Parts: sequence; C-alpha cells; structure tokens
Amino acid sequence: MKKRGKSKAQVSLEFLLVVGFTFLMSIPLIILFYQQSETFNTEIGASQVNKVASEIRDAADEVYYLGSPSKRTVTIYMPEGVQNISISGNNIIFSVDSPSGVYELVKWSAANLTGSIQNYKGIHHISVEAHDTYVSITD
Repeated sequence: MKKRGKSKAQVSLEFLLVVGFTFLMSIPLIILFYQQSETFNTEIGASQVNKVASEIRDAADEVYYLGSPSKRTVTIYMPEGVQNISISGNNIIFSVDSPSGVYELVKWSAANLTGSIQNYKGIHHISVEAHDTYVSITD
C-alpha cells in the first residue's frame, strides 16, 4: 500500500499561517522600538543643548571675572532641533523643538550679556569677550 503524505496545498497553508503569525507578533515590537528610539533621540538632544548652554555660560562667567580685555573661544556642536537662541541681560535662552512641543532652556550668568549665536546644526566657534560693563558673545 502507498503511504499518503500531506498535500502540497496543506503544507503551503500551514507555512502561510506560521509566517503570518510571526509577522503579526513582530509588529508591536517594531512600534515599540520606534517609540523608544524617538525618546532616546529626544533625551540625547536635550542633554547636548544643556551642555552647549553650560559651556557658553561658563565661558562668559570666566571672562567676566577676569575682566576686560579677556577673550575666549569655545568650540561647540549645536544639535538638531534648536529653533532660536536669545542672549539678553544675564540670560541665554535656547528654544528647542521636541516631539512633545517647543521648550526653553535658560542659563543665567553673572555677567551682563549681549550678542547672538546662529542656530544651525553643526560645529560653531563661539567668541566670548569681556568689555568694561558687559560680555559679548558672537558666532
């Protein structure tokens, strides 16, 4: 007698069911991975902006305490997402775009600050110079 095996159609159907089930199980993992990577990128960008703001503020305070004609050049990497940088009074304000909206990072300095910094992504060479009554910050 001949042994009867599974038909080709049944094997194909079972294969499609296994592949389909695997695909359906992987969709939530892909979505979770995407959400987590977006969160990590946001946290890294926020940390970079905080570091940049602190370096500029520290340089401004340093030349302010040393007095005129002290000058210092700071090389920084401006991350993506910085919309605006405002320098006035004793504040440096970074407006940063994030998935949850725009937020502001403010750093206070002991010096009276003036100047401007461009907000493009990449390497900047910031010049910080002390004058008699203020500190100028230029890009």
